[in-house]
Amino acid sequence: MSLKNRYAIVGVGYTPQGIVPERTTLDFHLEACANAIEDAGLKREDMDGLFCYRHFPPSRGETEVPPYLVAQHLGLEPAYLGQDAN
Repeated sequence: MSLKNRYAIVGVGYTPQGIVPERTTLDFHLEACANAIEDAGLKREDMDGLFCYRHFPPSRGETEVPPYLVAQHLGLEPAYLGQDAN
């Protein structure tokens, strides 16, 4: 069985870890996604799915950051959205 046109893991994005003043949870998600898109050599319009790793509780004074919010801020309208952890 061929996986062609079915699945792809194409990019990884890292951000600074720990408490970084004046950065929000959403900032970190967007930076990680932008880095992953660049790592994969893609453009935003090439993407049809977005899977965010693990849900973390929001920091004090922040709201939840679900995958659909990340997609919206990235200007994406993916056919597939998800959040997973191992």
